[in-house]
Amino acid sequence: MLRTCILLASALALPAAAAIAEPSGLAYSLRTLPTEEPAFALSANGVQVYQCQQVPGGASYAWFLVAPDATLYDGAASVARMASPNHWESLYDLSSVSGVPLRMQAAGADNLPWELMHAVPIGDSGMFAGVSSIQRVNTAGGAPPRGACDDTHVGDEARVAFTADYYFYKPRAAG
Repeated sequence: MLRTCILLASALALPAAAAIAEPSGLAYSLRTLPTEEPAFALSANGVQVYQCQQVPGGASYAWFLVAPDATLYDGAASVARMASPNHWESLYDLSSVSGVPLRMQAAGADNLPWELMHAVPIGDSGMFAGVSSIQRVNTAGGAPPRGACDDTHVGDEARVAFTADYYFYKPRAAG
């Protein structure tokens, strides 16, 4: 009985399996391989945490990304978290995936760029198992702050709100 409940809860936590269309407005360089297809898409809502630091080897200062703090949603259901740069963890089945940045597309001065990443899933089962590529698109906010970052602000932290859509691709089914 307990095993049935766990399996049912895990199945309910997975993103909907309906056919997913690729995002529109992508630069050619952000398209995935023809051998991949979108398996599911999740919407992120959270913040990018930045810290004012001295640029290594220089006398200048800049905002550096410390970590995201975001929840990913499938519709209204929260299904995953981002607490490390380019790393997603399921809230239900303990699967996770990391993304290795490949290419970016500008999305406006205050927005995170759109991005294509090579996926490195951890584990052979769960929501993120088999993911081969990830796209970040439709970003709003999240860019480093424009505010003062100098020797009087070293160590200051800024939390910049953002939203984005993440498309998770898997190898296209043979057919």
